[in-house]
Amino acid sequence: MARVMFLLFISFAVTFAGDRRLRISLHAMENPIGTGLADRFLSINTTTNLTDRIRLPLRNRNNVEYFGIVSMGTPKQMFKVMLDTGSSNTWLPSSNCPRNNWACRKHRRYNSSRSSSHVKDGRNFTLFYGVGSVIGYLSKDTLHFGGAELKNLTFGEAMFQYQKVFDSVIFDGIVGLGLGQRAWVNSTPFLDLLCAQNLVEECVFSVYLRRVTGSLRGGEIMIGGTDKSRYSGSIHYVPLTEYGYWKFEISKVSVGSEKIDLAVGAILDTGTSNILIPENTFDILHEALGATTDYGITFVTCELEQLPNIKLLIAGKTFPITPMDYVKEVVLENNQKVCATRFAPINLDFWILGDVFLGRYYTVYDATEKRVGLARAVPDVATKV
Repeated sequence: MARVMFLLFISFAVTFAGDRRLRISLHAMENPIGTGLADRFLSINTTTNLTDRIRLPLRNRNNVEYFGIVSMGTPKQMFKVMLDTGSSNTWLPSSNCPRNNWACRKHRRYNSSRSSSHVKDGRNFTLFYGVGSVIGYLSKDTLHFGGAELKNLTFGEAMFQYQKVFDSVIFDGIVGLGLGQRAWVNSTPFLDLLCAQNLVEECVFSVYLRRVTGSLRGGEIMIGGTDKSRYSGSIHYVPLTEYGYWKFEISKVSVGSEKIDLAVGAILDTGTSNILIPENTFDILHEALGATTDYGITFVTCELEQLPNIKLLIAGKTFPITPMDYVKEVVLENNQKVCATRFAPINLDFWILGDVFLGRYYTVYDATEKRVGLARAVPDVATKV
């Protein structure tokens, strides 16, 4: 089976608007779909012993992982990182990782001895992802991005990255955009620290993904506010149900008149390319779509006009996901073209709404009011760089 998965490649650029907003651009490279790479960076962790708006404009070729160029330390050491709303912690490969850990040795590594702003923490950490685990120890240093300096960020120096998928990813590490309750004990994660140091006017960020036909796709993450040119109508706000994830409740999921799920939790996750669904619901949904499964992939007709919208009722408003959103054309080994859904089953009791959903809806993450906002993304706005 020829599998399609994609990797994104980011570069940062700084732009000042009238309110001194910064922009950071991301660029994309292709890599396969179906290995679960971008679908499995929801993390569980354990530990032992200014008024600027920051813009992160995105460019993307196949809509899977979004990552950017940041620097750590003094002088700056540059890294490619995934910007992940599904996790709260930041980690980079360490220069002390052993030679036999290929994933670590293959990527850029942080060298604390070369940074005058490094502060030793010393606690060990383990992060478990759906694709494997990362083990190391904690440090503090200054993170540089988009012209801003975030001082004394607690981050992990990764000594071991288990699971072969880490060998193939382009990004070196992860910057978690999640909330503090899921961060390491006695540490302040990226967003909370950014707001505490008054680097942004509001403790809010928003995500816009530009998904259009062709090789160039883009978007933007803005930290410190929203951009009215990126969405139509008004922003529909929903309270968080668990202040740790960006988690809220979907009142009902339906296909036509058929109920697929009721009163189920959901999180918004930029570290996930597809939409992940509880296993039982996954089967019910695909039965309603008339899907078949083979080679571990769920197929539907390529005649998109024959497929229904999937309707998510959220706080009294319906947010449809169309066949154009949830169907992907794949090519088999015999060059036969077929269509697969962009859903995957997970052993959890909530939905994970990744880029398939985020590409259709402009999303707002408000740490102060403990809520997320949703609005229809404007599909044809050119990405500003």
